[in-house]
Amino acid sequence: MGISTLYTIGTVLNRAHDNGLEVELLVDGHWIKGVVAAVDGFGVVLASNGDRHAVVRMEAVSAVTIAERVPQREEITVGAHPMPGPA
Repeated sequence: MGISTLYTIGTVLNRAHDNGLEVELLVDGHWIKGVVAAVDGFGVVLASNGDRHAVVRMEAVSAVTIAERVPQREEITVGAHPMPGPA
């Protein structure tokens, strides 16, 4: 049996924060790039170039990109078979 995970913008930002990964956020039609310095349910702080940071409200984020493999993506091979059709 597989494991189901709800993968949200918040999940991605928390993973990036925990692993020090750079992200890009789509905010009002503009991409903002940086390392997640802090994140909570209300906003995210992105640090860039060591001397700049941006504070973004979570509801303003339309999309996020991260350079990391999709978590828990496993191919089902052993024991996989098609479901029976209608009788």
